[in-house]
Amino acid sequence: MSENWRGRLSRLWARPEEPAHPVTFPAELRSCHPHIAFDATLQLWWQGNDEAAIWTTRQRVTEWADRVTAQYCVTQAGNAENEINTRNPYGARVQLAVSPQARIAAEAILEIDRQSALERLKQRAELERIRYLRESVYSRPDVARSYWLYHHPDRPEELLTIRFEEIAEKFGEVGESRFLVIAKLIGDFLGRLEDGERRYLLEQLGQFFSSYDRPDLAERLEAS
Repeated sequence: MSENWRGRLSRLWARPEEPAHPVTFPAELRSCHPHIAFDATLQLWWQGNDEAAIWTTRQRVTEWADRVTAQYCVTQAGNAENEINTRNPYGARVQLAVSPQARIAAEAILEIDRQSALERLKQRAELERIRYLRESVYSRPDVARSYWLYHHPDRPEELLTIRFEEIAEKFGEVGESRFLVIAKLIGDFLGRLEDGERRYLLEQLGQFFSSYDRPDLAERLEAS
């Protein structure tokens, strides 16, 4: 029998390939918030009945999808679902659902996050205001008087009873001591350097002053 006929007979006797069939299974996938999860239904198409291989593929699909959903809040289920169905390398499809309890919990967390961010902004603004008052108002008696009178135009007689100079002295001492500490630290550091290292560092500091539009400081540094 020729090889040609053998090939034809083997193809006739060979079992036809089994059609692919859907394998559907549920999974719980993480969200970006701990203890709040997506309820997922995943489906992949499988050819054959190798249960071990099916189970391994199911695990891989679930783990991959879980890494994707862990970047999303449950309120973004549609976006997470689109990313999985568009990018997954296994040809699987996923449908994400969110329980009412999970959605309520996530929305509560988001509201807490919003309130915390707002509170941080308020605190930062308050600190900036305090710093401005300390450095630009209270440490300068003339400015402090004008500031007080601007906010109390109906009480000019009290202006003479406030000791703005003493207030400015207190704030000035605090500011001066802080800068003196910094200057001492820099002086101690420079004192431990060799001449060449010290010269190089001062040149770099002069360039730094110039980059901030203070060439006058660079010139004073060079002349010192």
